[in-house]
Amino acid sequence: MKRSITQYSLITIGLAAALSACEKNLDLTPQSQISDASFWKTPTDAKLGVASIYDGMQDAYRTKYYLWGEFRGDGYDVDPARASQENLQLVVNDLQPSNASVLRWNDFYTMINRANVAIAKIPGIPAYDPNLLAEAHALRAYAYFDAIRVWGKVPLFTEPLAGLTDDAYKSQTEGAEIMQNVILPDILKAEQLMTIPTHLFRFSKASVWALQADIYWYLKDYAKAKAALDKIIALNAYTLVKTRADWQKLFLADAFTLGVFETGPEQIMNLKYDLVEDKGQAGNSALFFAGIPSFFISNRLETKWTTQFPTDSLGWVTKYPANPPLTTNPDGTKLYGDWRFFESREEGRPIGGARVAKYQKLNQNPTFDETDIHIYRYAGILLLKGIIENRLNNKTEAVAMLNQIRVARQLPQAKVTDFATVEALEDALLDERSYELLGEGKRWWDLVNSGKAVKIMGPINGLTDQRVLFPVYDRHLIDNPKLVQTPGY
Repeated sequence: MKRSITQYSLITIGLAAALSACEKNLDLTPQSQISDASFWKTPTDAKLGVASIYDGMQDAYRTKYYLWGEFRGDGYDVDPARASQENLQLVVNDLQPSNASVLRWNDFYTMINRANVAIAKIPGIPAYDPNLLAEAHALRAYAYFDAIRVWGKVPLFTEPLAGLTDDAYKSQTEGAEIMQNVILPDILKAEQLMTIPTHLFRFSKASVWALQADIYWYLKDYAKAKAALDKIIALNAYTLVKTRADWQKLFLADAFTLGVFETGPEQIMNLKYDLVEDKGQAGNSALFFAGIPSFFISNRLETKWTTQFPTDSLGWVTKYPANPPLTTNPDGTKLYGDWRFFESREEGRPIGGARVAKYQKLNQNPTFDETDIHIYRYAGILLLKGIIENRLNNKTEAVAMLNQIRVARQLPQAKVTDFATVEALEDALLDERSYELLGEGKRWWDLVNSGKAVKIMGPINGLTDQRVLFPVYDRHLIDNPKLVQTPGY
């Protein structure tokens, strides 16, 4: 059987144990070309093997994290004269099966296969660290959860593949089956095995619970989502920052101008990239702050944001007469509005014409970009808890979650009486997440998980129920005749 290796690029751990950005966190020397027969013998091998899954995750999510979770939402517009055709398709609801940058899943399945190898091999290592096995299960669950949200159904592999044999060519398995037989068992196994409460660059108890909460929200199992979120809060390991400067430092990675920070008490889990080890391949500069950008913060989002928190004195005083601004500009004058707005957008640009400036403030060569991907952050956890409490008819608690964010960001608090219905409060919480988490790859999934994707995006770009899922890359269909295209494409 002669078929192109481009379909899956499924390899064993013995072919790629290089650690890239993970090696620094493990203090281990990267190894390559290690045969599977001589590997997976010692606890150190297990560490290397799990590190290679994170290495695969870096490749798989470098740009797709944002192409999937960020730019299909209502927060962006494009200039058709500047945007690449592939980027333009995301915003205008015209995804084509030929869109390789969005749809090609080679790196994705490499990550999954490395997780499968680790899950199969680690239990056979004497005195292995159960946390490593927990991480492998969590990483596989994370990957397959995104897969079913992107494509609905995908080929399912839970055993290691040693090469491109007939076993590599499978038809798709329905997402519901993958959820029940792989994702949920994996994430529960990860919770059972994990003993490390927090870790910024690895799965820990906190990030396992954060993943559980997202999965249960997607499944509309609100009681279990609440339980997972409550466990994160009960750790007492995270707090909200309370100043503009500290909020900026959560994200700023402007290596040659303002400095690299990406630190603070809100960070739960980042996917780390390093300038030297990863050769500037994080991709945030190219996607958010390129010299010739594809994406601009939409007029819709900026108008909604400045309507909620007016940036002029008359508008502010009219809306919040009892709430004078609590912060000042650098020159000492009063700052009207939400300082997250000013830190998130390019300075000096008109509404609808600004790039996201959360990570960089000036043009930067992507070669020098080492911006991490911010996967879970405490502010997002609190706002998600608000959404879940609201769905459980705990309105007072939901508003309390919203106000935790408002107080920390020095903004007027909401009142329970401001919201006449469950939907009105959910819309407010989703809006708050769109402000707080702009550029963090969450908005599209918020619309999908809340069931509001078509309602919000339909009037903007004609999105229909059939187009919520993504098409399968056309080359994959050629390489594997057992695959079928997503309905609607």
